[in-house]
Amino acid sequence: MEKLKNERCKGFCLLALFFIVGLLCNITACGEKSQPPEKKKIEAPTKKISKKPVKPALEDKEEASEGVVAYHYDPMGKKDPFKPLIKEEEKIAEKMLIQKPLTPLQKYSLAELKLVAIVIGIENPKAMVEDPKGGGFILSKGTLIGDRFGEVSEIKRNEVVIVEKEIDSSSGEIVYKKVPLILYKPEEEEL
Repeated sequence: MEKLKNERCKGFCLLALFFIVGLLCNITACGEKSQPPEKKKIEAPTKKISKKPVKPALEDKEEASEGVVAYHYDPMGKKDPFKPLIKEEEKIAEKMLIQKPLTPLQKYSLAELKLVAIVIGIENPKAMVEDPKGGGFILSKGTLIGDRFGEVSEIKRNEVVIVEKEIDSSSGEIVYKKVPLILYKPEEEEL
């Protein structure tokens, strides 16, 4: 039993020793006056203003050529940033110079019209198209056709070439585009 008391006593002494050492470490650390780290003062850079007399314009050009390059905006070949991106249809119609009433063929798009016959070998070749309702119209060179202000430019053996007017979105100019209407052949359906 005495052995047990000695071991308890040693354990208690050891615990007390650790407690005292920890207390001493705390005291010595608190004993010193600890100061917060020094704050560095940050100063804003100041520009030195030199009092130089104003130079004449000729000297400024010489100085610019030495290293300072002035920016110059050149609008040539660039879009006008103040023009609207979306153009009104009235302005487009005015640009196409439409002053005549639309013909019945101009009320349909070329995709809606079907080329059904071509007559060549005569002085003025002719062609016939059919509208979605089944009505037939005869075409010759110069006939106005389609909802994009198209005009028949040539009638060939198996096709009719139509030149449509469109407006280029970037420049606003009228652009001509060739669109063929190809004759439907019953033989192609069997293949």
